[in-house]
Amino acid sequence: MAVPPEFWLQRLFDYDAELVVFPSRHVPYGYVLARRRRLRALAVDKILENTITQPDTKLCLAHGLAPVTIILRHSQGSWSIDNIIRSLQARDIWRHGGGDSYADKLEQAEQDEENAKRAAVRDDMMQRADLAYDLYKRRTGQRVSSPGVVTRAPLPTKLPSGSTGGSGIVITG
Repeated sequence: MAVPPEFWLQRLFDYDAELVVFPSRHVPYGYVLARRRRLRALAVDKILENTITQPDTKLCLAHGLAPVTIILRHSQGSWSIDNIIRSLQARDIWRHGGGDSYADKLEQAEQDEENAKRAAVRDDMMQRADLAYDLYKRRTGQRVSSPGVVTRAPLPTKLPSGSTGGSGIVITG
């Protein structure tokens, strides 16, 4: 299995010195990207060790690492680190202001999503109510104003009597 080139490892180290790369035991031709843990709770490691079956995660726990992602090389000569660094930057909690700030942003995004759903439901209900009211008015014979439809002037209910009545012809005598 190919080893990542020196420039690739150097760029990864320059981005974050706590990141570690090692070959995956579970994914063929894959590498595990993990971070050294700052705090290590042995009791938690023992509890997690009994529940985890994935060999890469077990290896990370044994060496005090937190698994971040699996890296797969897409072609034989390709060792592009730019996409990996962009992905890490987008997911890095510390770059987004720490845990509290990141949690606030997540909660705000969830609230915005909930507000958008409520607005969509409200708009849908308003459209349905308008349609139901228009249908009610049509069924009961009330006047309905339809957008885009030109309404004619109402026909007169009382027509003038006589053969020339209302024709515009005036007979003088």
